[in-house]
Amino acid sequence: MNPNGKPFPSFGHRSKKSLGQNFLVDENLLQKIVSLAKVGPDDQVLEIGPGLGNLTKYLVKNARKVFAVELDSALAHQLKYKIWAQNLDVIEVDILEFNFNEIGVLDKKLKVISNLPYNISTQVIFKVLESPGFFSELYLMLQKEVAERVVAKPHSRDYGILSVIAQLHSEPEIILRIGPQAFRPRPKVDSALVKFKVLEQPRFAVSDYAHFKKVVKACFRQRRKMIINSLTGSSLALEKDKLEELLERAGISPRSRAEEIELERLVKLANIYHQEKEQHAGTA
Repeated sequence: MNPNGKPFPSFGHRSKKSLGQNFLVDENLLQKIVSLAKVGPDDQVLEIGPGLGNLTKYLVKNARKVFAVELDSALAHQLKYKIWAQNLDVIEVDILEFNFNEIGVLDKKLKVISNLPYNISTQVIFKVLESPGFFSELYLMLQKEVAERVVAKPHSRDYGILSVIAQLHSEPEIILRIGPQAFRPRPKVDSALVKFKVLEQPRFAVSDYAHFKKVVKACFRQRRKMIINSLTGSSLALEKDKLEELLERAGISPRSRAEEIELERLVKLANIYHQEKEQHAGTA
């Protein structure tokens, strides 16, 4: 019943494959996620892609405030109607276009708790982690494959750009593994809940973040090749001899592959590259 004593209408909704909608329907699992995230009366929560509100209804019972960002206008309308809670703010917008400053002044950092639409999960992770000052922890339901890339270490086939960005900004760990039966419609893959403990500062000091991302993308663009060959002809636009010099200064063998290079050395390489660019600009 809603506050006027009238029953909620019966909503029917077909999941939209284009929006990556696989709704989490296991009630025990939904409650377990809220418990694992330790959502309490002082917490303010950002839920991305609330869908049918299955998780939202538990969040509003436990949190001080819930900001639910939903792109699907039909679902956003349904959510406003179904869940009558003063502490729920439904925001109809594309999360990838959303400015977190629009949430307003926060006296405590947000927890992000979300069954992420699979088709935008990597982009959302980048956006959230690259928005310093807003978030304390993330609890994200991801495809198992994506989750394993997030936590992957060097010398593994899953280690790549996502691993590097996630581990620069947070301490990620897989805390729960879930089969397809917990979702409707059932996905063809297993899923995992990943906890990201967001760091106050990047794990290693980055002198220029744009240059850092440029270097990382260049390193992993041909990950199976030796790093010197992968970087030659890349967007770094440096001659092979110069690249060898920068790699050696960063403590990286030119014959190594990107998947063998630890985060700290990638940061060092990016900082050296930025320094070189600054010096070149100063003498031009």
